[in-house]
Amino acid sequence: MSVWLIFILGASLAGFVQGLTGFAFALIAMSFWVWILPPQISAPLVVFASLWCHLISLSKEKKHHFGYHIVLPYIIAGLIGVPLGTFLLHMVNAELFKFILGLFLMIWCPVMYFAPKFSVLDSAHKKADASIGFIGGVLGGLGGFCGALPSAWVMLRNLPKDQQRYILRHFNFAIQLFTIMVYLWQGTLDQSHIPYVVVLVLAVSIPAVLGAQLFYKISEQQFKQIVLNLLFASGCILTLTAISTFLT
Repeated sequence: MSVWLIFILGASLAGFVQGLTGFAFALIAMSFWVWILPPQISAPLVVFASLWCHLISLSKEKKHHFGYHIVLPYIIAGLIGVPLGTFLLHMVNAELFKFILGLFLMIWCPVMYFAPKFSVLDSAHKKADASIGFIGGVLGGLGGFCGALPSAWVMLRNLPKDQQRYILRHFNFAIQLFTIMVYLWQGTLDQSHIPYVVVLVLAVSIPAVLGAQLFYKISEQQFKQIVLNLLFASGCILTLTAISTFLT
């Protein structure tokens, strides 16, 4: 029973956060699920649940003037990276992967609190966006972490919160839809996941709606603080769990 409680708690909190920010389901959910599920089981579940949350949140999204051209470089390059990530899923050392990702988040988040501005980023355009999208695609195939690096990038570019979430939401949706198709084709997502999938649909739906509604009630600064705090906390948990595994 305690295993299911941890599973549901992680899913509900992650669903709310993704509804609010447009990403971070994997970072939040894995902070809980890492204690109860192996990565080969949790990775497909993270991708499915995140995709479900996107479908819910997109239905609540207000119309924006942004064109798809601002997100297409991320998506096209990300789709190329997904197969590599799914291939590496069964080869990579899961603890080393979590340690590196967690350490990156722990270093990057405090730096971003000082809101640094780099003039070189003003000229960064489609090639830089595509590079970030490709790595995000690889991380997505590895376990649904496709939003971690793009979220760091769009915040580093000091984009408005509406534009940040627009990019993250549509990028993550495209990458995770493709990832789930690859998982089904490879047999990574199979009948053994069905009980978890049913519980996920029930656990994340309402929190995702609440998170999407809250987004329009917070300021730019509040949005930034929420994202950075969540990413930093996730980085700490990922790093500490990896270290504890190394020491045992």
